[in-house]
Amino acid sequence: MQYLAQDLMLLALNPQTGKIHFAASSALRYSLMGTVLLDLVLQGKLTIDNNHLMVANASTTGDEFLDQCLNEVVAAPRSRTVKFWISHWSRKYSRFPKVVLQNLVDLGVLVKQEHTVLWFFPVQRYFLTDESIQRAIVNQVRAAVLENIRLDSRTAVLISLMKTCHLSNTVFTSEELPEVRSRIQAIANGELVSKAVSEIIATAQAAMIAAISTSAASSSSSSSNQ
Repeated sequence: MQYLAQDLMLLALNPQTGKIHFAASSALRYSLMGTVLLDLVLQGKLTIDNNHLMVANASTTGDEFLDQCLNEVVAAPRSRTVKFWISHWSRKYSRFPKVVLQNLVDLGVLVKQEHTVLWFFPVQRYFLTDESIQRAIVNQVRAAVLENIRLDSRTAVLISLMKTCHLSNTVFTSEELPEVRSRIQAIANGELVSKAVSEIIATAQAAMIAAISTSAASSSSSSSNQ
């Protein structure tokens, strides 16, 4: 099974440098946790009701990490907002981006290269073993935006995540961007999908943006108080 976290990570990875595109660096951790929530919703395990995450089906997903997050929602003493869960998981599983990268290494999609900077600091770089895998995801997004093809729920969600991570510039050329911005925004707003999917996309995107903004404000406050 291909997970949203894997697709988003491959969109965020610069194949030349083996690093995450700088534009995505601040938002990626929150958006990746958003992919976990959205995968659980798309699988019918969770639903979103009035901005709160509700359990629809507590049976196993077959994925250890998804089940772990699902069970946290099941065990919660009361319903919590989508923003709460994204913020909570982003703090609790702060290394999740590394987990996704290692998962892609284990699948043979990426190869990890390690070296040191200034003879001491370890640095990892991740390079594609087959560039066609990343290209297929990019082409899927491009076709949905440029060719006005009928959107399925998963592709619409992925495009909204791409926008949240500021990755439009890495998928579309500077010449294409003026043409595609309005359609990307419409997809991110949930305007081009069913009402049920529209509500999921809009709520999740608003929660991710709010979590990112709260984190940025907290970091700025901490820096100014030092």
